Amino acid sequence: MLIRNRLTIIFTLLATGIQVTLSVLVWYFYSLYRQEEFYSRLEGKARMAGRLLISKRHLHDDFFKNMVKTDLLTLVEEQISIYDRERRLIFTNRNLKETEYYKEKINNLSSTSLSEFKTGHLESILMPYRDREQLFYIFSSGYDRIGLAKLATLQQILLLANLLGFALIVLAGWYFSGRVLKPISQIVDEVEQITAVDLHKRVHEGNRRDEIAQLAITFNRMLFRLEDAFVSQRSFVAHASHELRTPLTNTLGTLETSLRYDQNPADWRDSMEIAIEELKKVISLTNGLLSLTKVTDGTVALVNVQVDDCLLNAIGQVQAKYPQRQLPLQFVTSEEPYFTIKGNAALLTTAFLNILDNACKYSTQEVIVKLESTKKQMVLTVTDRGRGIDEVDIAHIFNPLYRGNNVEGVSGYGVGLAVTQKIIELHQGVLKINSHLNQGTTVRICLPLLV
Repeated sequence: MLIRNRLTIIFTLLATGIQVTLSVLVWYFYSLYRQEEFYSRLEGKARMAGRLLISKRHLHDDFFKNMVKTDLLTLVEEQISIYDRERRLIFTNRNLKETEYYKEKINNLSSTSLSEFKTGHLESILMPYRDREQLFYIFSSGYDRIGLAKLATLQQILLLANLLGFALIVLAGWYFSGRVLKPISQIVDEVEQITAVDLHKRVHEGNRRDEIAQLAITFNRMLFRLEDAFVSQRSFVAHASHELRTPLTNTLGTLETSLRYDQNPADWRDSMEIAIEELKKVISLTNGLLSLTKVTDGTVALVNVQVDDCLLNAIGQVQAKYPQRQLPLQFVTSEEPYFTIKGNAALLTTAFLNILDNACKYSTQEVIVKLESTKKQMVLTVTDRGRGIDEVDIAHIFNPLYRGNNVEGVSGYGVGLAVTQKIIELHQGVLKINSHLNQGTTVRICLPLLV
């Protein structure tokens, strides 16, 4: 179901419920008012009958009957009955069939209270009346034809008003939901016009304060990330194509030249060695790209790992690659050494290996390695005194296949730091690099310990 239809239905149900509830309350309270007003009229009739019939001693003549004939306020089916202290009927203006019923009402009445009740369609009151130390009981009954007719008319008016109100509420709900969803519809239309070739477009953010504006802002942030990802992907593909094409072209050229011109086994061997070196570059780059893909696909299993073991393994591999380089290792702990984290040993070893390899690759002096642990995290610091990184390049060093401007003559493809950053992020850690050109580089890795 469309959200507009759902909002219209919800709005209609709520508004109709409120309208019907108010209508019922109006009908109910008017019904109470009519009843109380009619009982007041009956009480007035009873008191008037007491003053005229009992106080003026007209119980046994036709004075009251003659007065009723000329009374314009006579009630429909009006009935006045008077009983004495012994429950004997001493006056009535109609033939009674409910004498015993009235006597039972007298028995339940105190000497000062007034009783209101209903018999059939007639509404009645019973009140005590004292005159000259004598106690009488006066019944006054009647049918409120006018009041009930007004109540029925009010009921019809409320019913018609609710039907008309329901139709208006449906229209208002449809209009209201359309107005509410109009900004969202505009966002949808604007987003539908954004394709991969024009990711620079943004949706209108409105007043930047309400929820819909926040939705637009969120869309724009997502579009910014998508645009950045597309730009990075294009740059990555371009660099990868270039880096792969160069060694493959060299390999092909070497083999084609050897096939055409080499005549003796020594020349063939030289050509094959050149081709092998170029293919090693392709394999190295491919392995780096595969490592980057493996880290970013989110399928790596994490278990309890000793970070110091991974670091010692990485140092051993780097020391074998650079036997002349010194790699002094320092352990700094305030308490008992504890380097256990939740992670993947192979990936952590790769991350440490990339950092140490870069430090040894771009520096001819010793590389200082320091491993610290606190109660909540461990910190690995690798410091070299090499050529450093230019400030312009620091902002891009984590981009795959990006290399600085001062790395001429040093082999590499710019994949190692990108892989390392992804590995550290996978382990909920932080990788920071502080470097100054021709002064050296300090790499700091913070990883949360297993508590």
